Amino acid sequence: MARLADKVCIITGAGSGIGRASAAMFAREGATVIVADIRAEPAETVAQELIAAGGKARAIAVDVGSEGDLARMIDTTVADFGRIDVLFNNALYTNTEHAMRDMDFLKFDPEIFLANLRVNVLGAVIASKLAIPHMLKRGRGSIISTSSGSSMGGDITAYSYGSSKAALNWFVQAIAATYGKQGIRSNAILPGPTQTPAKIQWSTPEMDRLFLDVLNTPFIGEPEDIAAMALFLASDESRYVNGMLYPVDGGQSCTVPFISVTRALAAGS
Repeated sequence: MARLADKVCIITGAGSGIGRASAAMFAREGATVIVADIRAEPAETVAQELIAAGGKARAIAVDVGSEGDLARMIDTTVADFGRIDVLFNNALYTNTEHAMRDMDFLKFDPEIFLANLRVNVLGAVIASKLAIPHMLKRGRGSIISTSSGSSMGGDITAYSYGSSKAALNWFVQAIAATYGKQGIRSNAILPGPTQTPAKIQWSTPEMDRLFLDVLNTPFIGEPEDIAAMALFLASDESRYVNGMLYPVDGGQSCTVPFISVTRALAAGS
Protein backbone atom coordinates (compact mmCIF):
# COMPACT_ATOMS: atom_id res chain seq x y z
CA MET A 1 0.00 0.00 0.00
CA ALA A 2 1.31 3.48 -0.90
CA ARG A 3 0.90 5.20 2.46
CA LEU A 4 1.85 8.63 1.09
CA ALA A 5 0.28 8.39 -2.35
CA ASP A 6 -0.15 11.82 -3.97
CA LYS A 7 1.34 13.68 -1.01
CA VAL A 8 3.86 16.46 -1.56
CA CYS A 9 6.47 16.29 1.19
CA ILE A 10 9.33 18.66 2.00
CA ILE A 11 12.21 17.21 4.00
CA THR A 12 14.99 19.52 5.18
CA GLY A 13 18.43 18.15 5.92
CA ALA A 14 17.62 15.40 3.43
CA GLY A 15 21.11 15.06 2.00
CA SER A 16 22.24 12.53 4.60
CA GLY A 17 21.34 10.64 7.75
CA ILE A 18 17.76 10.71 9.02
CA GLY A 19 16.63 13.06 6.25
CA ARG A 20 18.04 10.85 3.52
CA ALA A 21 16.50 7.70 5.01
CA SER A 22 13.16 9.50 5.33
CA ALA A 23 13.30 10.74 1.74
CA ALA A 24 13.84 7.19 0.48
CA MET A 25 11.05 5.82 2.66
CA PHE A 26 8.60 8.57 1.71
CA ALA A 27 9.30 8.12 -2.00
CA ARG A 28 8.78 4.36 -1.80
CA GLU A 29 5.38 5.06 -0.26
CA GLY A 30 4.29 7.25 -3.18
CA ALA A 31 5.21 10.77 -2.05
CA THR A 32 6.66 13.51 -4.19
CA VAL A 33 9.71 14.44 -2.13
CA ILE A 34 11.36 17.85 -2.04
CA VAL A 35 14.91 17.00 -1.02
CA ALA A 36 16.14 20.14 0.75
CA ASP A 37 19.67 20.47 2.07
CA ILE A 38 22.18 23.24 2.61
CA ARG A 39 24.53 21.30 0.31
CA ALA A 40 23.30 21.29 -3.27
CA GLU A 41 25.30 18.26 -4.44
CA PRO A 42 24.09 15.74 -1.80
CA ALA A 43 20.53 16.97 -2.27
CA GLU A 44 20.74 16.37 -6.01
CA THR A 45 22.35 12.96 -5.47
CA VAL A 46 19.53 11.85 -3.18
CA ALA A 47 16.85 13.17 -5.55
CA GLN A 48 18.39 11.32 -8.49
CA GLU A 49 18.57 8.13 -6.43
CA LEU A 50 14.87 8.40 -5.63
CA ILE A 51 13.98 9.02 -9.28
CA ALA A 52 16.15 6.10 -10.44
CA ALA A 53 14.25 3.87 -8.02
CA GLY A 54 10.94 4.92 -9.55
CA GLY A 55 10.08 7.71 -7.14
CA LYS A 56 9.25 11.38 -7.62
CA ALA A 57 11.68 13.95 -6.24
CA ARG A 58 13.19 17.36 -6.68
CA ALA A 59 16.35 18.73 -5.07
CA ILE A 60 16.67 22.24 -3.72
CA ALA A 61 19.58 23.89 -1.90
CA VAL A 62 18.25 25.53 1.27
CA ASP A 63 19.92 27.10 4.29
CA VAL A 64 17.13 26.82 6.85
CA GLY A 65 18.79 29.62 8.79
CA SER A 66 17.87 31.98 5.93
CA GLU A 67 14.28 33.17 5.78
CA GLY A 68 14.79 33.99 2.11
CA ASP A 69 15.87 30.42 1.36
CA LEU A 70 12.89 29.04 3.28
CA ALA A 71 10.48 31.29 1.37
CA ARG A 72 12.01 30.13 -1.91
CA MET A 73 11.64 26.48 -0.81
CA ILE A 74 7.95 26.92 0.02
CA ASP A 75 7.13 29.08 -3.02
CA THR A 76 8.95 26.73 -5.43
CA THR A 77 7.16 23.69 -4.03
CA VAL A 78 3.72 25.29 -4.33
CA ALA A 79 4.46 26.68 -7.80
CA ASP A 80 5.67 23.31 -9.10
CA PHE A 81 3.35 20.91 -7.29
CA GLY A 82 0.37 22.99 -6.19
CA ARG A 83 0.44 22.22 -2.47
CA ILE A 84 2.36 21.09 0.59
CA ASP A 85 0.99 18.10 2.47
CA VAL A 86 3.93 17.37 4.76
CA LEU A 87 6.73 19.56 6.09
CA PHE A 88 9.47 17.61 7.86
CA ASN A 89 11.74 20.06 9.68
CA ASN A 90 14.73 17.78 10.06
CA ALA A 91 17.73 20.04 9.39
CA LEU A 92 20.19 20.40 12.26
CA TYR A 93 22.87 22.95 13.08
CA THR A 94 26.26 21.24 12.82
CA ASN A 95 29.54 22.95 13.57
CA THR A 96 32.26 20.81 15.11
CA GLU A 97 34.26 23.75 16.37
CA HIS A 98 31.20 25.26 18.07
CA ALA A 99 30.25 21.90 19.56
CA MET A 100 33.68 21.51 21.14
CA ARG A 101 33.39 24.99 22.65
CA ASP A 102 29.94 24.27 24.09
CA MET A 103 31.13 21.72 26.67
CA ASP A 104 31.93 24.02 29.59
CA PHE A 105 29.12 26.08 31.09
CA LEU A 106 31.55 28.65 32.48
CA LYS A 107 32.64 29.29 28.88
CA PHE A 108 29.06 29.54 27.57
CA ASP A 109 29.14 31.57 24.35
CA PRO A 110 26.00 33.46 23.24
CA GLU A 111 27.25 33.30 19.65
CA ILE A 112 27.03 29.50 19.69
CA PHE A 113 23.66 29.59 21.43
CA LEU A 114 22.20 31.98 18.84
CA ALA A 115 23.63 29.95 15.96
CA ASN A 116 21.82 26.86 17.28
CA LEU A 117 18.60 28.81 17.74
CA ARG A 118 18.78 30.19 14.20
CA VAL A 119 18.78 26.75 12.60
CA ASN A 120 17.25 24.36 15.15
CA VAL A 121 14.39 26.61 16.23
CA LEU A 122 13.83 29.50 13.83
CA GLY A 123 14.47 27.30 10.80
CA ALA A 124 11.57 25.06 11.76
CA VAL A 125 9.36 27.89 13.03
CA ILE A 126 9.73 30.08 9.93
CA ALA A 127 9.32 27.14 7.55
CA SER A 128 6.13 26.20 9.40
CA LYS A 129 4.88 29.80 9.34
CA LEU A 130 5.37 29.92 5.58
CA ALA A 131 3.85 26.48 4.89
CA ILE A 132 0.79 26.75 7.12
CA PRO A 133 -1.19 29.20 4.93
CA HIS A 134 -0.97 26.73 2.04
CA MET A 135 -2.07 23.89 4.31
CA LEU A 136 -4.98 25.96 5.63
CA LYS A 137 -6.31 26.36 2.09
CA ARG A 138 -6.67 22.57 1.88
CA GLY A 139 -7.77 22.08 5.47
CA ARG A 140 -5.03 19.59 6.30
CA GLY A 141 -1.33 19.08 6.68
CA SER A 142 1.31 17.40 8.81
CA ILE A 143 4.33 19.20 10.25
CA ILE A 144 7.05 17.01 11.74
CA SER A 145 10.14 18.26 13.52
CA THR A 146 13.26 16.41 14.58
CA SER A 147 13.96 17.32 18.19
CA SER A 148 16.21 15.34 20.54
CA GLY A 149 16.17 13.35 23.74
CA SER A 150 18.60 16.03 24.96
CA SER A 151 15.64 18.41 25.17
CA MET A 152 14.01 16.52 28.03
CA GLY A 153 16.52 17.03 30.83
CA GLY A 154 19.67 18.74 31.97
CA ASP A 155 23.11 17.65 30.82
CA ILE A 156 26.71 18.60 31.50
CA THR A 157 27.50 19.46 27.88
CA ALA A 158 25.87 20.68 24.62
CA TYR A 159 24.10 23.51 26.43
CA SER A 160 23.15 25.38 23.27
CA TYR A 161 22.01 22.28 21.39
CA GLY A 162 19.87 20.83 24.18
CA SER A 163 18.21 24.13 25.04
CA SER A 164 17.46 24.87 21.38
CA LYS A 165 15.67 21.55 21.04
CA ALA A 166 13.68 22.26 24.21
CA ALA A 167 12.55 25.54 22.65
CA LEU A 168 11.62 23.68 19.47
CA ASN A 169 9.39 21.35 21.49
CA TRP A 170 7.38 24.33 22.75
CA PHE A 171 6.74 25.59 19.23
CA VAL A 172 5.80 22.09 18.04
CA GLN A 173 3.06 21.93 20.64
CA ALA A 174 2.02 25.57 20.23
CA ILE A 175 1.49 25.04 16.49
CA ALA A 176 -0.56 21.92 17.27
CA ALA A 177 -2.74 23.88 19.69
CA THR A 178 -3.13 26.84 17.33
CA TYR A 179 -3.97 25.00 14.12
CA GLY A 180 -5.11 21.52 15.12
CA LYS A 181 -8.81 22.34 14.81
CA GLN A 182 -8.12 23.54 11.27
CA GLY A 183 -6.71 20.18 10.24
CA ILE A 184 -3.00 20.81 10.69
CA ARG A 185 -1.02 18.46 12.91
CA SER A 186 2.38 19.20 14.46
CA ASN A 187 4.50 16.55 16.15
CA ALA A 188 8.14 15.98 17.02
CA ILE A 189 10.47 13.00 17.02
CA LEU A 190 13.06 12.81 19.79
CA PRO A 191 15.79 10.44 18.59
CA GLY A 192 18.18 8.72 20.93
CA PRO A 193 21.67 7.69 19.78
CA THR A 194 21.41 7.04 16.05
CA GLN A 195 24.07 5.87 13.61
CA THR A 196 23.97 8.89 11.34
CA PRO A 197 27.12 9.93 9.44
CA ALA A 198 27.55 12.85 11.86
CA LYS A 199 27.34 10.58 14.91
CA ILE A 200 29.69 7.99 13.43
CA GLN A 201 32.23 10.72 12.71
CA TRP A 202 32.63 11.75 16.36
CA SER A 203 31.78 8.60 18.33
CA THR A 204 34.21 5.91 19.45
CA PRO A 205 33.78 2.22 20.32
CA GLU A 206 33.91 3.17 24.01
CA MET A 207 31.14 5.74 23.54
CA ASP A 208 29.02 3.18 21.72
CA ARG A 209 29.52 0.76 24.61
CA LEU A 210 28.32 3.42 27.01
CA PHE A 211 25.34 4.25 24.77
CA LEU A 212 24.37 0.58 24.73
CA ASP A 213 24.52 0.56 28.51
CA VAL A 214 21.68 3.09 28.74
CA LEU A 215 19.61 1.72 25.86
CA ASN A 216 16.99 -0.96 26.32
CA THR A 217 17.63 -2.49 22.93
CA PRO A 218 20.59 -4.68 21.94
CA PHE A 219 21.68 -2.22 19.22
CA ILE A 220 22.08 1.48 18.49
CA GLY A 221 19.39 2.85 16.19
CA GLU A 222 19.79 3.49 12.48
CA PRO A 223 18.41 6.46 10.51
CA GLU A 224 15.70 4.19 9.13
CA ASP A 225 14.36 3.67 12.67
CA ILE A 226 13.68 7.41 12.94
CA ALA A 227 12.40 7.60 9.37
CA ALA A 228 9.79 4.94 10.16
CA MET A 229 8.26 7.20 12.81
CA ALA A 230 8.38 10.15 10.42
CA LEU A 231 6.54 8.07 7.83
CA PHE A 232 3.80 7.27 10.34
CA LEU A 233 3.42 10.94 11.29
CA ALA A 234 3.35 11.97 7.63
CA SER A 235 0.66 9.44 6.76
CA ASP A 236 -3.07 9.60 7.40
CA GLU A 237 -2.63 6.71 9.84
CA SER A 238 -1.65 9.34 12.41
CA ARG A 239 -4.60 11.66 11.73
CA TYR A 240 -5.62 11.58 15.42
CA VAL A 241 -2.08 12.34 16.63
CA ASN A 242 -1.26 15.97 17.36
CA GLY A 243 1.14 17.88 19.59
CA MET A 244 3.13 14.83 20.66
CA LEU A 245 6.84 14.54 21.42
CA TYR A 246 7.80 10.99 20.46
CA PRO A 247 11.01 9.47 21.86
CA VAL A 248 12.49 7.02 19.37
CA ASP A 249 15.43 6.16 21.54
CA GLY A 250 15.78 2.44 22.08
CA GLY A 251 13.90 2.73 25.37
CA GLN A 252 16.55 4.88 27.04
CA SER A 253 13.88 7.23 28.40
CA CYS A 254 11.72 4.48 29.90
CA THR A 255 13.97 3.74 32.87
CA VAL A 256 15.02 5.42 36.09
CA PRO A 257 18.24 7.47 35.68
CA PHE A 258 20.29 5.08 37.81
CA ILE A 259 19.53 1.96 35.73
CA SER A 260 23.25 1.39 35.06
CA VAL A 261 23.88 1.22 38.81
CA THR A 262 21.12 -1.32 39.43
CA ARG A 263 22.23 -3.42 36.45
CA ALA A 264 25.78 -3.50 37.78
CA LEU A 265 24.57 -4.47 41.23
CA ALA A 266 22.31 -7.18 39.80
CA ALA A 267 25.14 -8.57 37.68
CA GLY A 268 27.34 -8.85 40.75
CA SER A 269 24.77 -10.57 42.95
